[in-house]
Amino acid sequence: MGTKRISLTIAEVCQKYGINYTSINPDYSQLINDAKRLGEIMIDLRIIAGDLEAIAERHDIDGLKDIIRQEAFDIDKIDHELVKIATKIKENHD
Repeated sequence: MGTKRISLTIAEVCQKYGINYTSINPDYSQLINDAKRLGEIMIDLRIIAGDLEAIAERHDIDGLKDIIRQEAFDIDKIDHELVKIATKIKENHD
């Protein structure tokens, strides 16, 4: 286990128990937190896309299905870009 990962583990445990700790690699901790947050956002986006499609199916309003399907498609594209960003963050800082 590298120094960055050890420092991250210590920082996470200290945070969990309310212990004040300053990591020797604060940028790495922030990058990992950002990657985790991107993962959470991706899950939220998938849920939103599914909700939009369900709403479109329930309401047969002229053009609504097409608009909502396009929005769901756009959300899916954003999701894929976030995966790429999270992967790059992880690769650049492992």
